[in-house]
Amino acid sequence: MTINTIMAFAGIVFLLAIIPGPNALLILYTSIAQGKRLAFVNILGVCFGFLVHAFVSAQGLSLLLSQSSVAFNIFKWLGVGYLLWLGVSNIKNGLKLSKLKLEPNQRPMNPSLISSFTKGLLTNLLNPKIVMFYLSIFPQFISPQHILEQSMILGLVQALVVASWFLVVIIFATKLKALLTTPKIAKWLNYVSGGLFVSFGASLASTRL
Repeated sequence: MTINTIMAFAGIVFLLAIIPGPNALLILYTSIAQGKRLAFVNILGVCFGFLVHAFVSAQGLSLLLSQSSVAFNIFKWLGVGYLLWLGVSNIKNGLKLSKLKLEPNQRPMNPSLISSFTKGLLTNLLNPKIVMFYLSIFPQFISPQHILEQSMILGLVQALVVASWFLVVIIFATKLKALLTTPKIAKWLNYVSGGLFVSFGASLASTRL
């Protein structure tokens, strides 16, 4: 594996990273609604998920999932259920905010660091589209003699590229936070993000082998 190979892979990953998806939406929502600190922890969870995907792909489980319709559908519907749960949770939070009169400095209780890490991890892991990405893209960059080592290197590269882009997302969200954290806007932020998570879940439900 050469530096040119790694740079080519990083370019593909970056182009995919800037396309809004469940991971990016989670980071954006957390940055605005819960603060930078928890958004950073979300990123750690997402990045660890890439390393898990790389390891699983190297062990051939991604191939198994892609060739077994039963395994793929079980994995897919776990992801759909999780995205729908995130969406409904955000919509419910919006409904709660519409019934509350928050003081200017009052904030809803933030989740724990472990909860934020887990959200990032599960949003990444329970997405069969990422499994298919590893299955279709990785073989073009990996030599058969060093599958595990090179898979983990590429997984680390992907984690670093995506994390760098998400840091930009956090900076952008922080600049707008003063505007977006007023009670009225926060309510609609929950509605919109919840609706988007539900739409991502619906899109994932239509995924076929």
